[in-house]
Amino acid sequence: MSRNYRVLLISGLLAGSLFFFSACKSVKLLTKRTLAPMPFGQLYQKMEKSAPFFSYLNAKLSISYQKGEKEPVRLRAQIRLKNDSIIWMSIVPAMGIEAARVVLTADSVKLLNRMKKNYILGAYHLLDSLMHTSINFDMLQSLLLGSNVSYPLTDSSVSVDKQRYLLSMKMRIPAKRSLSGYHMLTQKIWLDPETFNIKELYLSESGMQDKDMYVFYDQYQNIGRQTFPLKMQIVIDANEKIIINITYKRTEIDIPRGFPFIIPGKYRKLI
Repeated sequence: MSRNYRVLLISGLLAGSLFFFSACKSVKLLTKRTLAPMPFGQLYQKMEKSAPFFSYLNAKLSISYQKGEKEPVRLRAQIRLKNDSIIWMSIVPAMGIEAARVVLTADSVKLLNRMKKNYILGAYHLLDSLMHTSINFDMLQSLLLGSNVSYPLTDSSVSVDKQRYLLSMKMRIPAKRSLSGYHMLTQKIWLDPETFNIKELYLSESGMQDKDMYVFYDQYQNIGRQTFPLKMQIVIDANEKIIINITYKRTEIDIPRGFPFIIPGKYRKLI
């Protein structure tokens, strides 16, 4: 092959490559569309319709928990959930032996620590101190299922951000430690414009300084005709940032299972 022929061949390949990549870039620019305007109420209904509807959920979880600059702690867990009623979790560290069991209802928190042989029977302020943010049963269930947190609205708006629909809401939620009184909860939701699944969620409660929560839903899965999170990340902006990554495995729905929580006689009550 002559030198001139090689030069022409290489030049042709380079020109072809440039044409190919410029064409791809043009296609990408063309596919970046402007989202059609939709009123808040219509988007909210589509979001609610995309949320899962079931009675029971069972799944295996792969979890990593990182606080501040510390090394992430990796855990496995089994979760059982009865919709709007109870969340049960069995937590297993790397060694493969159950370390803790958790049962959450609308008004109670039960923790069984098998490593230290003690237990806790209390309210949700225990989770507040553990997660460094304010949370209740409804919030936790919604976050785990990729659903919005629903309370009476005092203000709402819709816009477009990052090629997604952005729903901004202010809601009134009951104060935890009083029989009367309310707090204001700000919620922002970024919706996928095709599936209307939640892609990102932001929560901030009045009176909770520097304790904002962000949730990112990286991937969803179809179980029957329902859509559930597959991979998600929770980021809590507290004094020390907390990052929790959760991957769902072997998710099944509408198969009732028990929620056992038996306290051995030798265990010591902490609270």
